Amino acid sequence: MTSALFQVVQFVHPGFEYHRAEHVGGANVRSGVMGWKPGNSKHDRKFMLARGSVLDWESGRNRPSTSIAFWGEWEGPSVFWKLEHPPGKPKPSIIHAPFRPAKRPIEPIQNTDPMVFGDAFIYSNCLQHAYASLRSLEPGSIVLFGRHSRVDGQRSFSLDTCLVIERAGTLAPRDAATQSYGADLLTDAVLAPLQTEGAVGTLTVYFGRGRSDNSTEPFSFFPAREANGSLPLFARPRLSPARALAGVISPDNMQGINNSSVSVSSRDEIWAEVVSQVTEQGCGLGYHAAPPPFLDRTVAELAARGVQTPMLEDVPTA
Repeated sequence: MTSALFQVVQFVHPGFEYHRAEHVGGANVRSGVMGWKPGNSKHDRKFMLARGSVLDWESGRNRPSTSIAFWGEWEGPSVFWKLEHPPGKPKPSIIHAPFRPAKRPIEPIQNTDPMVFGDAFIYSNCLQHAYASLRSLEPGSIVLFGRHSRVDGQRSFSLDTCLVIERAGTLAPRDAATQSYGADLLTDAVLAPLQTEGAVGTLTVYFGRGRSDNSTEPFSFFPAREANGSLPLFARPRLSPARALAGVISPDNMQGINNSSVSVSSRDEIWAEVVSQVTEQGCGLGYHAAPPPFLDRTVAELAARGVQTPMLEDVPTA
């Protein structure tokens, strides 16, 4: 009998699209700059355009450097454009191009968690205070981040990030005043903001496993579509508790986590089923997103008005 070695976690987090006037202006505002989210406020999600990598799982077509569209968390600032004719929920109504400000904010700011930008996916703190199991996940375990919603009157769980844990580290929030801004994305977007929010003590920070051409092992990804010259608007793919996901995913789970202990073979079957369902709904596997560029606020505002900038030249605007 094979012993259970890994965990597969269904992680239900707030996943509404930013739409309030304090974030993206009133109905008369068509584009602009959403500032860094204030500290200790509620997390939500953005439909983003960025430079990244996406794999078409069925055909094997790999695009290692292209413009991609995807749902995810970025609590740093972004240039946004509202769609003139939005397709309606659960598809997006606002497009965001994430960036980092030229200077570090001095006020408390929100951290990004999970974060898919940069060298590795990061899961650092969310709900770890409430669930001890989230502080001791084994390498190779899977965390499925998504939101609870109702589609056609039916409860559902929609995926935004599949994190396969490569390794874990114990880190602490870092005093923003003593850290060099711009040198490290993890510090800038996660550890320093946590310190401004009053976080203390150590964190279990998980680094996601990346894709390797020479490996058949499960890797971290987010549902994505290529966005060269077009806006591929899509809803986050729904995961059904079918086949290998039976008992692992619960559409009735409205918040918190569902943690399953599984064997190596079961873990691989679960990952393959997630990939299959994501692919069936027209999404590729986004396995890398470039760190958001540094932009001066004035340049960002020009971009919001349709003035192309060198930093955003690869990002199609609405």
